Amino acid sequence: MPLSVEKRDLTGLTAIVTGGNAGIGYETVRMLSEMGATVTIACRNAEKGQAAAEGIEKITGNKPEVGSIDLCSFASVAAFVESFKSKHDRIDILVNNAGFVSMAKGDEAYTGDGLETDAQVNHLSQFLLTSQLMPLLKHAAQNKIRDFVPRVVVVSSDAGKVGKVNTSYWEKQGQDKLPWFFGRYGDTKLAFAIVSKKLADIVESDGVLVHMVHPGYVASDIHAKNDNGLPQFMTKTMGWIMNLTARTAAQGAMTSVYCAVSVEAEKSTGKYWYSNKIANYPNSVITNQEAADKFWNDSVNVLKERGYEILI
Repeated sequence: MPLSVEKRDLTGLTAIVTGGNAGIGYETVRMLSEMGATVTIACRNAEKGQAAAEGIEKITGNKPEVGSIDLCSFASVAAFVESFKSKHDRIDILVNNAGFVSMAKGDEAYTGDGLETDAQVNHLSQFLLTSQLMPLLKHAAQNKIRDFVPRVVVVSSDAGKVGKVNTSYWEKQGQDKLPWFFGRYGDTKLAFAIVSKKLADIVESDGVLVHMVHPGYVASDIHAKNDNGLPQFMTKTMGWIMNLTARTAAQGAMTSVYCAVSVEAEKSTGKYWYSNKIANYPNSVITNQEAADKFWNDSVNVLKERGYEILI
């Protein structure tokens, strides 16, 4: 049965969706815009972001803003935050939707910050983004509009089932330990889930919610990007299989939007959702406090070594 989300008046509320120019991110922006939110599409390609915003305006009559952010660069994340803060003093909904999967090897697998690309895009940059925007989420919690509870929605994945708490290949000197591409994806999706669960516990007393969602098997373009290093035959094969068996992007976005707007999602925090319902965590390490504390500290230290503080 197709998923649906009951509409809620989001007029006056502010939202950010990373990777909001395509796929489930686009559909998330569209649905939030339909409900009246002021949404910022945070994406690397501003031209594609503007095209997405114009398309959404034609559908909803509500044009999203566009902010340039490259999750392969911590400096870009910090610049996006400063630009956003110059225009807005609150965030009611932050959807960490962007994701990346790569088969690159050697130096090509690493960003300009010297970190493995999946680890930086799927985990560290969005961890940094969330922490730097947290003051605006807390401000919204102290100044609620129509009793709306501010929240962070993390697009996670059941790929975390095969993920490991493994940072050995994050730095360039560990490139000989690079797992296969799905292993990297699973590791880094698990990484952000671990941190997100701990974050939920930390900010609950501030009135901010954090939820993780599994969108299901979605006809996403995550495997189809020209810069992901996948062989062309594999990209075409994945696309063909997805078109036959996967959820549409709109259906894949439903659980993100459900957690972003529903009153039901306000009744808990730190949960893992699938098909608009609370589900089991994909990996038991997510609720292992000792492991979570260590991994949180390891992630904080990686950022600190590059001049970025996690202050929550």
